[in-house]
Amino acid sequence: MIRLWVWLVLLRLRFVRIMWALTTTPRERRALMSELQRLESDPHFAAEWRTALHAEWDQRVFDRAFAELARAMTHELRDR
Repeated sequence: MIRLWVWLVLLRLRFVRIMWALTTTPRERRALMSELQRLESDPHFAAEWRTALHAEWDQRVFDRAFAELARAMTHELRDR
C-alpha cells in the first residue's frame, strides 16, 4: 500500500498537467458554473444576452457582405 502511495506521489510530480486534468473541479469553479447556469435560466438576462448576440451577429454578417461586395466591385472596375 505504501508503494502505491509513493508511486502516485511520484506520478503526480512527474505529470502535473495530467494529474490536474484528472482531479475533480475546485469548489470555486463549480460555484462559477452554477452561477452561470442560474444567469442563463433567468429569462430577463437570457433575452438581453440573445438581443446583444443577434445584434453583434447581424453586424458581422453585414460587414462581411459589404466587404465581399466592395471586393467584387473593385475587381469589376479593374477588369474594364
